[in-house]
Amino acid sequence: MINLKTALLLTSVCTLAACSPSTPYETSTSSAPDSTSIERDILTASGDVLGTLSLVDLGEEGTQVTVSISGLEGAGTHAMHFHEFGLCEAPGFTSSGGHKNPMNMDHGKMSPNGPHAGDMMNIEVGSDGTGSLTVINEFVSINGDHGLPALLDDDGTALIIHEKADDYITQPTGAAGGRIGCTVI
Repeated sequence: MINLKTALLLTSVCTLAACSPSTPYETSTSSAPDSTSIERDILTASGDVLGTLSLVDLGEEGTQVTVSISGLEGAGTHAMHFHEFGLCEAPGFTSSGGHKNPMNMDHGKMSPNGPHAGDMMNIEVGSDGTGSLTVINEFVSINGDHGLPALLDDDGTALIIHEKADDYITQPTGAAGGRIGCTVI
């Protein structure tokens, strides 16, 4: 009888534990080495918020990148790339260096020896100044796990929004023009 009561008690406890709400998943905004997601504001050279960046580590599949633009004047197609340094010094954001390219590849998904790890799809922005895009960058991870280069490396990484579209082949930048938005990862 005691074994039956013990079994029922254990079953009840296990059932309650399984049905209890779990601790909500928290989005990390720190650059701690164990971050699995990151959210950042994308700023213009004048310090205004241009939009937001959200990163989610997908393990061996890379990193999910979501960019939402909400403050860009006019419609158009704009390149977005990860750049090699975590610096966003205005006015030109050139402190972020070139595209993240630890494997020494050519620029662009249409290049036979490409792309850079930092190359991604263009984002479309409507006449109201808004646009959103979610892509999977299979060439980087947040922390450098799974043999992929890290966004959170010793000198950081920046996400840059460019004034023009990336043509996916012109070396070394895809003819994407100036840098109009930046965030440090």
